[in-house]
Amino acid sequence: MEERLRELLEPAFREVPAREANLAIARARRERAGGDPDDEDAPALRSYELVLTSWEGFVRELLPKLVYHLESVRAHLPACKGVIISAFVGERLYFVEAAAFIQRICRMLGVSSEQLVSRHGTGERRTAIREPLLLAPPKGNN
Repeated sequence: MEERLRELLEPAFREVPAREANLAIARARRERAGGDPDDEDAPALRSYELVLTSWEGFVRELLPKLVYHLESVRAHLPACKGVIISAFVGERLYFVEAAAFIQRICRMLGVSSEQLVSRHGTGERRTAIREPLLLAPPKGNN
């Protein structure tokens, strides 16, 4: 595995063989949500799955999609609430809390989460605009 990818995945809370992906992802989603990992009816977090082949490919192709997705499902950076990353690298699958993943990316790239959102996010405001309303003047006040 590329050294930069190894550094990116350092905060992984679990690593399993990729062939166990379906069961492992379901268990990790339930466990990280605070439920029983063996209870199929337990609440679960969202898993964002990606295949890492190179650091450069990740930054160029996958990172923009990840940031856009997180913003579009309201898992706003840097907290990324309710999301874990399921990253396939070769024959292994790594699980990382999305917040830790984004924090590591920011450190490695020397950018802030706000810069990632500005560059790759949805472009939507997170709060209502608090400026004067643009209403036409009442008739007869010309």
